[in-house]
Amino acid sequence: MRVHPPSPSLQRVAFLGEPAFEPHVPVQAAWAQVRFFPVTAGQWEAAIDAARTWGADATLVFRPQDVTPELAARLPGAMRIGIIPSPLFSAAEIELLSRTSGPDAKGFRWLTYLETPASPELARLPLLQTLPLPVDTARCATGPRLDSRRVLVADWASPSLEALEALRKIVPVDVLSAHASPDEVTRALEQAGTLVYTSRDLMGRFDPLPLLAMAHGLLVVADTVFASDWYVEPEDEFLYRPDGQWARAVDEVLRMPVSFRSVRIRAWQKMREAFDASACFQRVLHDAHLFADPVAHLASLTPARPSTPAASVAVEPPRAPEALGAEKVTRPSRSLAAVPN
Repeated sequence: MRVHPPSPSLQRVAFLGEPAFEPHVPVQAAWAQVRFFPVTAGQWEAAIDAARTWGADATLVFRPQDVTPELAARLPGAMRIGIIPSPLFSAAEIELLSRTSGPDAKGFRWLTYLETPASPELARLPLLQTLPLPVDTARCATGPRLDSRRVLVADWASPSLEALEALRKIVPVDVLSAHASPDEVTRALEQAGTLVYTSRDLMGRFDPLPLLAMAHGLLVVADTVFASDWYVEPEDEFLYRPDGQWARAVDEVLRMPVSFRSVRIRAWQKMREAFDASACFQRVLHDAHLFADPVAHLASLTPARPSTPAASVAVEPPRAPEALGAEKVTRPSRSLAAVPN
């Protein structure tokens, strides 16, 4: 999809949310100044005040269902969007979002949801587009790594004890704590070569770790798949294996790392093509302004054509034809002769 250049009026974009969402916000963007304002211990007032002082022209909020109508009305910027990053089931949260979002609400003009289709209750909200939680790939400088033999397992997505012991017999295993900070998660991903992951739900719906791992160049081995509308394909971009086969799969990876190089590369590239935070949020803001007021937004994107005076061209009178003989044939210049046909 081709995204038009941002509107000249969109200069500062604020992101608000818990510190865990910071790796999903671009460090910098070519289309605007961006800044993340962390919300610690549920203290939204401090983050909102800081964003207002900064002078944000647009504000994107992770988990808008945590924002009261009074706080939503104080969000800065002419465009305010709520990012719903995980499945929403609470009737009370949906009712709150119905009061804080919409074209006539003093809060969020639009909301995004992570998957399609949404429930009938969510479909009645002003959903702008489907947006899985993106990844700031600029923070993942390293490419796919074949030399790292370390395996990473998250303690909240760990295999059975038997499968874990089988893994430890053939490879060093690092266990990532559920209480790890974003920096600790990044360091763990930078040191590992493979992530093994188990889940009773589709990957990525409640946990961004698999996407983060692929963005860092890790090979993901999992016993479940991603949502179909995310187009992250098993065997092409990750290995789909039951946990009883994990030790065999990891042993194969260690013995023949080149065999899975294409899987790592395709996954690493997919994160940059489809899940990059800067590109995703640029598209969100472009669509938000376009759907809110198509005429005004497209007019703001149309560059003014400079008026240039017509250049005067001197026309020489035609010359009398000359006889073409051998003495009139000239050798082409060196630069012209070097140009291939």
